[in-house]
Amino acid sequence: MFYGWRVLAALCIIYFLSVGVVFWSFAVVLPAMILDLGWTRGAASVGHAILSVAFGGGAAFSAVVVAKVGARNTIAIGGVASALGSLAIYAGDSLLLFYAGIGIIGLGIALQSMVPGTQILTNWFVRRRAISMGLFLSMGGLGAFVAAPAVAYLIEMSGDWRIAWLITFGCALGGGLVSLLFVRNHPADIGSFADGIDPEAHSEADQAAMAARTGRVYRTGAEWRAAEAYRTFALWCIIAAAGLAGIGLAVNASQSVIHLLDQGLDPVIAGSAVGIVGLFSTVGRLLAGATGDRYDPRYLLAGGLAIELVGVVMLNYTETPSMVYAYATMFGVGNGATIVALPALVANYFGALHFAKIIGIVHLILTPFAAMGAVIAGFLFDLTQSYQGVFLGYAIMAVVPVLLVLLMRPPRHASETAPAAALAETAPGD
Repeated sequence: MFYGWRVLAALCIIYFLSVGVVFWSFAVVLPAMILDLGWTRGAASVGHAILSVAFGGGAAFSAVVVAKVGARNTIAIGGVASALGSLAIYAGDSLLLFYAGIGIIGLGIALQSMVPGTQILTNWFVRRRAISMGLFLSMGGLGAFVAAPAVAYLIEMSGDWRIAWLITFGCALGGGLVSLLFVRNHPADIGSFADGIDPEAHSEADQAAMAARTGRVYRTGAEWRAAEAYRTFALWCIIAAAGLAGIGLAVNASQSVIHLLDQGLDPVIAGSAVGIVGLFSTVGRLLAGATGDRYDPRYLLAGGLAIELVGVVMLNYTETPSMVYAYATMFGVGNGATIVALPALVANYFGALHFAKIIGIVHLILTPFAAMGAVIAGFLFDLTQSYQGVFLGYAIMAVVPVLLVLLMRPPRHASETAPAAALAETAPGD
């Protein structure tokens, strides 16, 4: 069996633990910490901003670590960092220690998840790149679906929010161990090839036939450097759309449970909303992965953001359990599609050689968006005692990048003299 599938399975477990459990437990445990420790929502929301800054800034840092020690070891280092941060929060009561611990956790998640994972998959898969990334990234949503209600239940039954941080401690270390045991950075490390296909063993006709099966998806034939990529209009359109999607995710992760509790919903139902978002985020990621090798992922990015903004509007008016499920379904599917479309587009448009550096800087740029969304949402509520301005204002802003992504075209590298230089051309009419 192609060893790349084993690498993918290991990365799925790691992402399930690091993002699905460690990251998404934050939204569930935060209300209990606010109630027990007497924090204001604005002050507590700063913790989510720190998490977002550390996660986003850590993405650029993780690209540097990947270049130094390899993606496999980077994931293991991230597991140790998240575990230490979890212990710090478990042992303390102060906001300062909470801020420090959550910052270390954010850095650890960055080292353990998106950048090293997608770099490894970009090395191992070319023609199955979108589906491999879809499966990998879907594990974050699946982890949220399992972990969020489970953690909410354990906190309610035990009456102690600290149990959540013991769970994240174990999951972080477990992900690092899986990486050391099963992950390999490149197919060449075990004498294999990307997609398990030896290019010298296939004729030009065979390669042309394989390319035809993914003929609607543009894949560059060049290896872009980061400086070259950041001079393209396409990358900035991608960043704008991903940035608004990140704001939506930050607002949802930091404020949705509290908002639903304010609406008079049962704590378990409110907590389960996070899990439902995770479940349908998994659905959105799998759908994006299944279609992203045949249809340009830019449509998935624009469509996903559009669906997400509708979900945020629905959250504003959610007052019953059925409305909770409807909002969470809509938001989850939309956000899941954007999460897969981002790395797939970057890899397809700019190549594999400098992928980690490019995607790491993309996440560094996106970080202020997510941090700003969480902090503004919390403080605006403290000021107005309402989330309406936050939710509806976000929806209005998100319309612009949806249109930009739909209008953009694949960038052309200076070395590409014609579209035929790419592995596949854009769809007819693009």
